[in-house]
Amino acid sequence: MILLIVLFLVGIIAGFINTLAGGGSALVLPVLILAGIPSPIANATNRVAILLQNIAGVSRFHKHGVLEVGSIIHITIAAIIGAIAGSISAINISSAYYDKILAFVFIIILILMLKPHKKKSSLTKKLPKWLEFIIFLIVGFYGGLVQVGVGFIFLATLNLVEEFDLIKANAIKVFIIMCYTIFAVIIFAYSGKVIWKYGLILAAGNVIGAFIGVKAAITRGEKFVKIVLTVAIIIACLKLFGVFGLIGI
Repeated sequence: MILLIVLFLVGIIAGFINTLAGGGSALVLPVLILAGIPSPIANATNRVAILLQNIAGVSRFHKHGVLEVGSIIHITIAAIIGAIAGSISAINISSAYYDKILAFVFIIILILMLKPHKKKSSLTKKLPKWLEFIIFLIVGFYGGLVQVGVGFIFLATLNLVEEFDLIKANAIKVFIIMCYTIFAVIIFAYSGKVIWKYGLILAAGNVIGAFIGVKAAITRGEKFVKIVLTVAIIIACLKLFGVFGLIGI
């Protein structure tokens, strides 16, 4: 019961963070892993929450009139194709290898999260559509395989497509992730890697967080969120690299 309550509360925070920026899964996965769930199953279970969270986010962004998908159909299709390939790869990878991949991803996200922000350049060149397709094919593959931090990657790569403001970029990001996560959930569910009880509890929290996130901007409490994520990532990395086992924990 305590675990379910923790997952629900973590889901709210993750849904809020994911909808406004990204990285919420970096909080969810360590909690699932520390609860004793193997990392590939934690990854699959989290996708249920991600899907429902993004459905809620898309509906709210659409209601506020900030979601336009006409110009991003080609990159959405690319991300879906990439995510299908990534999800299939994820179900075939061993837990030991996945632990190491996830740990390195956590470390990279931690470095990027703590890195000082630079001012954006005013010179942004338009890329050809075929190159955009390849870029989002790769991003989609990563999203299908790991998912953690993919929101940050989308926000960065969307600037290569067009100069979106933060609200529109987030709306598009949420829409694309929703589209490819439908296929990811089907693949993971078919492979039997989803713990539905945990996934649905997380989803309930994520949906609430998404509804709050669409209306809110991360202006206060960002330092606190970074501290929580930093501690969770460090602990998860220690577990994934087997440090806890060496010291008998």
